[in-house]
Amino acid sequence: MSTLGAKLEQILKEAVNGGTIPASFVAVVDKEGTIVSQQVGNRLVDDATSGVVDEDTIFWLCSQTKLVTSIAALQMVDAGKITLDTPVEEVLPELKNPLVVTAHDESGRIKSTVPAKGKITFGQLLRHTSGLEYALDGKLAPSGPWLGLPPAYTHNYKGQGVEKYFDLVKGDLPGVPLRFEPGTNWAYGYGTDCAGFIVERLSGKSLEQYFQDHIFAPLGIFSASFKLSQDKKDKLLHLSLRETNGTLKSLDIPPFHDEDSEVYLGGVGLYSSQKDYMRLLQHLLQIKLGTATNPILSRSSIEALFTPTLNSSGADVAHATSAFYMPNVGIPAKAAQFSHGLLLNTADIPGKRKAGSGAWTGWANTFYFVDPSKGIAMVFGTQLTPPADDLVTKVFSQLEKEVYVA
Repeated sequence: MSTLGAKLEQILKEAVNGGTIPASFVAVVDKEGTIVSQQVGNRLVDDATSGVVDEDTIFWLCSQTKLVTSIAALQMVDAGKITLDTPVEEVLPELKNPLVVTAHDESGRIKSTVPAKGKITFGQLLRHTSGLEYALDGKLAPSGPWLGLPPAYTHNYKGQGVEKYFDLVKGDLPGVPLRFEPGTNWAYGYGTDCAGFIVERLSGKSLEQYFQDHIFAPLGIFSASFKLSQDKKDKLLHLSLRETNGTLKSLDIPPFHDEDSEVYLGGVGLYSSQKDYMRLLQHLLQIKLGTATNPILSRSSIEALFTPTLNSSGADVAHATSAFYMPNVGIPAKAAQFSHGLLLNTADIPGKRKAGSGAWTGWANTFYFVDPSKGIAMVFGTQLTPPADDLVTKVFSQLEKEVYVA
């Protein structure tokens, strides 16, 4: 084992066996495709709240799904089927005539709206500048194991289509609600789901089939799917809940997409091993550096994933949101941006990733970044709620620092 590998293993073992975090996985890959380090942290096998992790363990990716959907969306641009400036109502009429929220009642529910003046564009969905926002209607789970998940993400769509999704997003309103006028600010929300629906309509395939045909199969990724089949259930790392006293309790991850699912949520719904996700990140790194064989994105589209897009007010909101979802990462003030699919840091993070890196996270405490400057990518994850766990992100910070020391 390399010196780096031994250090990462030590950090994980101390955190997992000490009860700080549940069973976890970390891996680092370089631009040549060499796995620089791959380590797992497993608690003692007689601890029923832990679980066992190896390189084939399946994770619920949650918002790590968004990057895959963004790649599919940019492939639609590469194929000439749509542009980033196309009004999405031309393909997805469910987003026609959106409403800008102007007031909430005392409970946080929407009280008044006005018709939006502008139209939502395809690029805005990927940049999170459309105004679609998870917390806008006050219906996010306020506490407990499903903290922060909206009704559209906890609904079982068996036998129902996309129309039910938009019913849940709209509620009693005649159109989808927006936090602000399209294109004027940044808000984390449903945009990537809607981009996925557009990919389906433009390609004539379900998002599951499109991902398999145009992203996963070309890269030799076999574990990733929206469908939680029995063989994936057998390899699935269960979810842990950190209770208010700090102890960990085992939970079952709800199968939001079963074998009969008809609605694929491009913002939250994928399951995959983290090793396969790292394979995707490595390929993006190689496209960015011009060394990829059979790249799945054009040069212009890979640049769209690594180029800032936000105005100053949007960047401020993206910084605050990233600080919430990824505490202890340490992006310097005024150095957070967002592209057409990635959070970017425009300045070096001291002792960590360099300027120009792209990153994001998943609700169940999974994290990744791609650093083109250093030619490395990293994944780290467990399965834990509530999201943005302080102890998990402190371990992630330790691991990342050791990678850059090496």
